[in-house]
Amino acid sequence: MAMESSQVAAAKKKAKKKGTSQGKQKIPIKKIEDRALRHVVFNKLRKDLFGMAARLSATTGARIAIIVFSPSGRLFTFGRPSVAAVLRAFLLDRLRRPAEPEEVLRRVGAMEALRGPAFAEAEERASTLESPQRRLERLEKLRSLALARAHELASAREEAEAASKTTDVDPVTVTPDDIPARD
Repeated sequence: MAMESSQVAAAKKKAKKKGTSQGKQKIPIKKIEDRALRHVVFNKLRKDLFGMAARLSATTGARIAIIVFSPSGRLFTFGRPSVAAVLRAFLLDRLRRPAEPEEVLRRVGAMEALRGPAFAEAEERASTLESPQRRLERLEKLRSLALARAHELASAREEAEAASKTTDVDPVTVTPDDIPARD
């Protein structure tokens, strides 16, 4: 940009010497290598772009939506009446018209790209999950098995208690010397 501005300045000096105006000049458009300068130019041009869009919308009543990603990846949007309203109108208009199969595939791909990889990953995980109805059935079955096992244990305990009350067995005293050693 510094080189471009020096070229413009040189052209202005030359025009003043000849007594002619600068007029329309072709300025070469190329990427600005200096990051700081590129950031400044981006912000200025973004503001100019949004200003021109606002002016166009105000003077003609046009509905406008602009979506811009900065070189650093930040998202900037502008919309009259709003970006969402313009996009909704655009998509509804597109849905009313019959589309070719290739166009449908292109749109689906574009929408998936807009949703991003996180959405696709979540959708994939959701498709692998079992249905809530199936999970409820499994939990009910597990619950009935647990209740049956609890009843079995309760009746076994009652039987053991009843057997211990009816048997007259003298308690036996066991000392550590009576227990055989394990090898």
